[in-house]
Amino acid sequence: MDTLQVYFRITVILILMLPGFAIAQQWEPVTAEESLRQLFSDTVFEAKLEGNVDAIANYNADGSGELRAWGEVFPREWKIEGDTVCILIDGLFRCYRIERNSGEPAEYRATKDGTGESVVFTVSPQRVLIGERLETDTGGAAQPSAEEMAAKLSNPTSPVMTIGNNFDYVTFQGDLPGAGDESAFRYVFQTVFPFKLADGGSIFFRPAIPVLFNEPVPDGQGGFSSQGTDMGDIGYDFSYGKTTAGGLLIGAGLAGTIPTATSDKLGKDLWGLGPEILLGAIGKWGVVGGLLAHQWDVAGSGKGDIDLTTLSYFYAFPLGGGWQIAAGPSISYDHTRPSDDRWTVPLGIGLAKTSIIAGRPWKFQLQYWNYVESADAFAPEHQVRLSINPVVSAPWNEGK
Repeated sequence: MDTLQVYFRITVILILMLPGFAIAQQWEPVTAEESLRQLFSDTVFEAKLEGNVDAIANYNADGSGELRAWGEVFPREWKIEGDTVCILIDGLFRCYRIERNSGEPAEYRATKDGTGESVVFTVSPQRVLIGERLETDTGGAAQPSAEEMAAKLSNPTSPVMTIGNNFDYVTFQGDLPGAGDESAFRYVFQTVFPFKLADGGSIFFRPAIPVLFNEPVPDGQGGFSSQGTDMGDIGYDFSYGKTTAGGLLIGAGLAGTIPTATSDKLGKDLWGLGPEILLGAIGKWGVVGGLLAHQWDVAGSGKGDIDLTTLSYFYAFPLGGGWQIAAGPSISYDHTRPSDDRWTVPLGIGLAKTSIIAGRPWKFQLQYWNYVESADAFAPEHQVRLSINPVVSAPWNEGK
């Protein structure tokens, strides 16, 4: 048999196979209301998000439901509208057309109206496995939206684990000669470790590790010295927080300082510790609140004292699509200074954007702080902060 005959027979075989192959891959619309209702009534949807995070959504026959992902709970509602299934996300019903694979009866495809985005899922008795996720900020049956994640990330009592990367550029002012010419760059690494409790609240451990680049320090001779690259004192808090059914944010715990500064000029070489309380409010309109703390020195070999009151105030107002007007500066009152030189008061404004990137939520934020009150001799005047905070899995909170 020559080569031409071989090619001819292979071609004929492929042509004969095509009809069967097409039938096996044919998607048939599911339009009957009863069939659509059976897919969602008392059904559990499961999906794997980025980082092997389990997303589990329960859809009830009465049209209610909830989604659990990233340690949080997101409300869901659903209904049948015409020949589509519609899910309430961010206050809007997002509708999907359902198709069934005639060659694989347990395999379905959902296509979103308006965008054409589709996701394939497998149905077994009272359980749906979603094999691929929608790469979108609008969320889905088993994936929170960017807007939903933005609201959770703005709530300091939410048990969502994040890795905070804060990049600060600071300019200075003061009575010392040349104070207005100084500036500094800082990086603050801050991870939130949340531990979800049965009562709906959470215990949080939040360390903040500062790295200082060319931090200007008065040299006592009318000038400034640059410290190169150094670590500052680590601040932290260990607290309990909860959001009540009425939207009240409450919490209490301990705030502390660990003397890790690599230069005596950048820290007091003292351990600080004291109480903190959280109070705020949250709703569809946004979130506002404050974290009030006071620290005293409790150990250490350094000279001087720690007697410091701080108020970290925060706010976030949604703009839609994961965008927010938001900021979170800290006011301080240092009791160890002269009475007319104790306040440090920044006024802050900023813009934040939460996005779903490759299945993982990320929060990006740019803030500007203007220090309207600070120490007379040498203190910050302006500060710009860029924050890049990815959401990560907290395995100990899975299933709670």
